[in-house]
Amino acid sequence: MDNNRQTAEGWLDPALGARISCHEITWTQEKEFRFMQTGGDLFFHRIPQAGTLRHCHDFAEIVLVNSGGLLHNVNGDRQQLTAGDLVFMRPDDIHGFAPAEGFGKAEIVLLDFDLELFLSLSVYLENDAFLQQLTAPVLPPSFRLDPVATGSLYAKLLKLNNPAESPQLRRIKLKILLGDLYSRFFIDEINLLSEAHVPEWLEKLCSQMRREENLRAGVERMQKLACRTPGHLCKSFRRYLGKTPTDFVNELRINHAARMLADSNIDILEIAEQLRFRSLSRFYSLFKRCYSMSPAAYRKLRGGERAV
Repeated sequence: MDNNRQTAEGWLDPALGARISCHEITWTQEKEFRFMQTGGDLFFHRIPQAGTLRHCHDFAEIVLVNSGGLLHNVNGDRQQLTAGDLVFMRPDDIHGFAPAEGFGKAEIVLLDFDLELFLSLSVYLENDAFLQQLTAPVLPPSFRLDPVATGSLYAKLLKLNNPAESPQLRRIKLKILLGDLYSRFFIDEINLLSEAHVPEWLEKLCSQMRREENLRAGVERMQKLACRTPGHLCKSFRRYLGKTPTDFVNELRINHAARMLADSNIDILEIAEQLRFRSLSRFYSLFKRCYSMSPAAYRKLRGGERAV
């Protein structure tokens, strides 16, 4: 398999530590592989029915199916992928693609990134749990996005390929996107709760606290909704989520603040006040701890996506 091992050197952009490429695949009756590269990282492939060569990487890869469908031969098994499927490949997963019945074409986007960036996610997220959930299964984890989410992610990936921006800025944006993806699919509280056999009341409580009126009201509202003593509530959160109720509420508020920064022109001070932060300095401190930048810098990076 070493001969079919794709390495970061020669493929990834060394300044970025990553590469985003778009591939349109057409399955043919021909015996030869053909491809044409246009516009930098846009590839058009004509591939025989036997499929692509199976290979592995020394880097991580995220596969998004934007349209069509195909078979994913991976680690001795098969996954049938269609538009909206998102696959998180691990280094050394052995895989290749083959035609799926009913689909003559497929368009996929590959987000490839080096191990340094991959491992830095645990530092960025301050959580190693996602690594275990990512690496434990035999098959690479896959998830299904609805058409709106698929189109949104597709647009974000293509925007990251903007050559007019500096590699440093693109790398920051890439880290933000990777943090969003891995936290959403691997360390989101609701996903963890579904696998932890937790009490039904706690799972329901976490869902209720995501409502804007509840996350603004904070821990006091949480205690009323839970109908549990403060001590019982705190022990349950520490046992099943590894954090305190206050930490949980602050994370919900910060994530909501990030959405407001990206989707509106509301003043930063007003956002902090609406979400009931005790002080602006406290808001800035928590936001920077979560997103590694100030609210103003985050708005500047993400605000442009509203036009997509």
